Amino acid sequence: MQLPAQILDRLRRLACSHPLARVQFRLPDASDFYVDLARESERGEVVSQFGHAESPALILEMANSTLSAILDGRLSARHAFLLGDLLYSGDRELAAALADLFPAES
Repeated sequence: MQLPAQILDRLRRLACSHPLARVQFRLPDASDFYVDLARESERGEVVSQFGHAESPALILEMANSTLSAILDGRLSARHAFLLGDLLYSGDRELAAALADLFPAES
C-alpha cells in the first residue's frame, strides 16, 4: 500500500523510538498490508508492502473505511479502538505509540 507522505513522516518518527518493528494491517474488505519500521538512519525508514508479514510485533484489524477515516484525521485511532472498530494484538506500547500519531482533527 502506498501511504500518503504525511503518514510516512509520522511513521518515521515512530521508527526512531520503535526500531525494527513490523505492523500487520488486516483489512477484511481490502488488501492486507504490513509496515516495517527501521532505525537505519537519523530519520528512520518506513517500508509498506502488500501481503502478510512474518512475526509482526503488532497486528491491527479494522475495516478499510476505518483505516481511511483514521488516516484522513476524521477518526482518532483511540476512539476507533474504544468503539470496537479497531482490534489489536501484540505489542501494547507500539499500539499506543501508533494511536498517538493519529489524533482526529477538531
